[in-house]
Amino acid sequence: MKKGGYFVCESCGYESVKWFGRCPSCGAWNTAREVVIPQNERRKDVPQPAVLKSLKAEQKHERIQTGFSELDEALNGGLMAGQVVLLGGEPGVGKSSLALQICGHLAKRFKVLYVTAEESPEQVAYRSERFGFRSEDNIVVLSENDPEQVLNVLDSSYKFLVVDSLQAMYSERLGSYPGSVAQVRTAASLITERCKALSIPALLIAHITKSGEIAGPKMVEHLVDTVIYFEGETNTDFRILRIVKNRFGPSGEMCIFEMTESGLKQIDESLLIDVEEPPAGNCLSCVIEGSKPLVVQLQALVSKTRSVSPRRVSNGYDLTRLLMLIAILERQAHLPLESRDVYVNVMGGLKVTDTAADLAVACAIVSSLTEVSLGRAAAFGEISLDGRIRPVHRIRNRLDALNRVELDRILLPTGPDANEEGCVPLRDVRSLMNVLGVRRVDSN
Repeated sequence: MKKGGYFVCESCGYESVKWFGRCPSCGAWNTAREVVIPQNERRKDVPQPAVLKSLKAEQKHERIQTGFSELDEALNGGLMAGQVVLLGGEPGVGKSSLALQICGHLAKRFKVLYVTAEESPEQVAYRSERFGFRSEDNIVVLSENDPEQVLNVLDSSYKFLVVDSLQAMYSERLGSYPGSVAQVRTAASLITERCKALSIPALLIAHITKSGEIAGPKMVEHLVDTVIYFEGETNTDFRILRIVKNRFGPSGEMCIFEMTESGLKQIDESLLIDVEEPPAGNCLSCVIEGSKPLVVQLQALVSKTRSVSPRRVSNGYDLTRLLMLIAILERQAHLPLESRDVYVNVMGGLKVTDTAADLAVACAIVSSLTEVSLGRAAAFGEISLDGRIRPVHRIRNRLDALNRVELDRILLPTGPDANEEGCVPLRDVRSLMNVLGVRRVDSN
């Protein structure tokens, strides 16, 4: 074993005590980089185990509010002491803006450290001036990309840490380039260890790859306590924050923001739907994202195809599931969709994964095909391959959310909850024609 060091593959993060020409894990050539560990940094203390009964319950720790009520609710009440959050997103989506706004809120009570490894301190100051911060005395900006130098500055006087960004951190002793597997992993490990020791919550901003995943080794996501993805469409100001991992609360939560000149703002869900009566091809639905019911609007456009193969385009709804619904409507409801293009869109740039949106998508397709408007109607339910409309979970929560919107009727699967006023129970997709009052659809 090499004394005081080891070799790491820059491509996949594989470790070896000996040098290798080709990585045994990923097969890449000439990616071995030596990581030298100074003798004074090697641990010699024997760890002391502790009896579980003697440990204090961490649930009693006070939560720290971020200044965004929706984000605090998604984090199960706010940030915990020592909680490390990894925030990933595309360039320009608003990661730095969100981090700086959280700092502005916490600076009213605490002293925070904002580490900028990409921007200059003047750029951070310009953004804070645009956001209209008043408590800027407690925000300390550090322009540094060496994680060891950051740890030398970080002490117990700070109550919150932001690192922007993790891929820009660089340690000279590792010998690899910034953003490599070894650099990202080492920076995340050092910062996480120090924040845990000082009980300081931290927000680590990270880049994402072309495939939409956070750049760097997957081990970074295992090191941190919470992983958040910040999404946004280029043609809209809406931003969607999804929590994919949370050790201190449920994962899968979501909250929606709007990018404005003065920063990110929480938006009302009513902005995602039409307040007026929508035309044919529109249907409202209620989907569950994490633990939150969200009212969304599904749109469909059915037109005659001009090519041999009809087009099926979906934006925000799973394309494979859309193809399945079209096949079910053709077979079970005898609708002539084989010679028509079908386009489906979720308003607001949202991405719907809940299968309860199946019925709303089917209603929108039938409404566009027949050119009959559903009016102020909503629908939710899962459609099986045999055409039956199956119940979904948390029907009561969905009905409560839809009752806050002015609706004429709600289409849902048959069951005890379908007996309420304004609810229309449906058994299969063939009953959609009866709801629209259409008996026959011309195949031409």
